[in-house]
Amino acid sequence: MLSAAFPFVLPEALPCECRTLLLRPNLHRLHGLSVAEVDVILTDLAQDAIILTPVISPPAPEPGDPLLWDLLAARADLLLTGNKALFRDAGMRERVFSVQAFAAER
Repeated sequence: MLSAAFPFVLPEALPCECRTLLLRPNLHRLHGLSVAEVDVILTDLAQDAIILTPVISPPAPEPGDPLLWDLLAARADLLLTGNKALFRDAGMRERVFSVQAFAAER
């Protein structure tokens, strides 16, 4: 994604959500990036992404994580994700790819 080697879609709220998560103390200690470095990475991703405003979808099975479900409702594309609930959902299973499966095909 950082090299824009393939087209990808980001929901408009995702960069802000990622920033919040990446700057949590526990994650921040793991990756060791400065706030400025996190901002540069997220800005670079957003510049190369197709930014999508999600549509309202049926309730997600994980109430705290509706973003991916709304994204899938907005587009017919496949989704690269690690969200296990999406793989268990019969209606979504055909539309999601694991990161490992995607990397193996590239």
